Amino acid sequence: MKKFLKFVVGAAGAAAAGFGAYCAYKKLTGKDEADDDFDDDIDDFDLDEENEDESPEYVSLNIKPEDAADEVKDALDDAKEAAEEAAEDIKDAFN
Repeated sequence: MKKFLKFVVGAAGAAAAGFGAYCAYKKLTGKDEADDDFDDDIDDFDLDEENEDESPEYVSLNIKPEDAADEVKDALDDAKEAAEEAAEDIKDAFN
């Protein structure tokens, strides 16, 4: 048990020393790679200039409740049929 405890403490110390060295390196160099990756690409995404002539397309949301109910019933019927077919396939596979 003592050897395992020494191993755990040693591994934690090594990890802490490595992390400390990494942080010191970052602070001394003053360079952060995460910021450098995206700074230059911001100017490439000028979407406003590309789409100035195009007007946005809108979708009509005027749905009658009767039509919506019919669509839901149709979807439920399709799901019921698919479930019955799957149950039959499973039943046939085990027989």
